[in-house]
Amino acid sequence: MQELKRLSRPFVIAGRDRTRLEALHKELGLSQSVPLRVADPLQPDSLAGLFGPEVGVIINCVGPFTRFGEPVVKAAIMAGVPYLDITGEQGYLARIISLYDEAARQNGTVVVPACGVEYALTNWAATLAAEGLEPLEEIWTATAVQAVRASRGTQLSLFEALGQPGISWQDGKRAYKVAGSSRRLVDFPAPFGSRWAVWTPFGETVTLPRYLPVKNVNSYLAVGGLVATALGLFSPLLPVLSKIGGALVKPMARSPKPETAEKSRWAVMAEARSATRRQTVTLEGRNVYQLTANITTWAAMQMLEPGFKTKAGGILGPAQAFDSRAALDYLGQFGVSYRITSES
Repeated sequence: MQELKRLSRPFVIAGRDRTRLEALHKELGLSQSVPLRVADPLQPDSLAGLFGPEVGVIINCVGPFTRFGEPVVKAAIMAGVPYLDITGEQGYLARIISLYDEAARQNGTVVVPACGVEYALTNWAATLAAEGLEPLEEIWTATAVQAVRASRGTQLSLFEALGQPGISWQDGKRAYKVAGSSRRLVDFPAPFGSRWAVWTPFGETVTLPRYLPVKNVNSYLAVGGLVATALGLFSPLLPVLSKIGGALVKPMARSPKPETAEKSRWAVMAEARSATRRQTVTLEGRNVYQLTANITTWAAMQMLEPGFKTKAGGILGPAQAFDSRAALDYLGQFGVSYRITSES
């Protein structure tokens, strides 16, 4: 909302609790011209207020999306309003594609789930890495984030995701895999350096095979060596442990302070490999939480452009909906840099 305010774009804020909405309205110093809408995904009839004639796109930030996301997607498609969200929950992403892609196509509505930092950056990087190499033997991505407390929503979504079997893409077909069950050593740029990264159920394994001819897709998250070993040993127990952990964390979960988030660093690596060549894309930047606002606001502005309405409807990944280079070039003003290297 602060980013929309900075860009002087009109918007409506919505949520489940009017009192909290009014407090947020005051905290952000919004003018009275910014309307409030009370809408509860668990009461679908209340969602009609989200789709007034002044609303051109829905940005959904309410997680865990496994619990709250689907009713809003369904309502947006029925109303014919473009939709995007910031989910990091792979199971939810797969479910939305399975249940609503055909309806969105028929209705000509573009739905872009997983357009936050976790998935948008890796989706754009992987798609750039794959350019000119099709058909592909493998695409893998790896993400490293400097130690910073995750937001409350991210913490709860993480435990929600770990409690479900992860979707992988192996030998040209979907398979299921447990988080942490495999790992690879990745050479990240400074200050991260060479780090162990464990297999994590991110969005690439769901989205990339939908539009790229690729046999294998894997996604990894950088962790310490001891953590990688422990996850390898205990990965079969993660579905049970995640439920216990989620219950313990929920009452204590807090978002990071703005000054802490501003100091955070991150890096994304994406490598695509054909039978004869490989190509790597490296992204670097700061402050993942502010970057989510930059990404979603830019994406929403693209969806409001007249030319965007000619795009075929459906559930799309960020690189299907938006040009990867254009997105990363735009984010350059917020400290995001990228480079592409090729080798035979």
